[in-house]
Amino acid sequence: MFVVGQEQQKVFAHRCVLACRCQAFRGMLSQAPVGSQDSSSSVPSQGPFILGNVQPEVFLAVIEFLYTNSVTLNSHIALEVLTSSVEYGLQDLCKV
Repeated sequence: MFVVGQEQQKVFAHRCVLACRCQAFRGMLSQAPVGSQDSSSSVPSQGPFILGNVQPEVFLAVIEFLYTNSVTLNSHIALEVLTSSVEYGLQDLCKV
């Protein structure tokens, strides 16, 4: 689960899909839980992951792309989606 934007909208996604499609999410999802005694623990963090600097509509577009390899954009979020795609290393999304 992700908590996205100032609105703190909850966004649910499958860990395996995100990790398979995006190296940045793979790294985020494989980190040891916050407060863990053993930082080398193989137990992945369960979240929620707080993404306060991303608009929910933009994050949902990124998630849509990761699931479907396509995305629905409008002029209000196109630049922010491009910025997020660069941040997450999603070259195919950048091309779209």
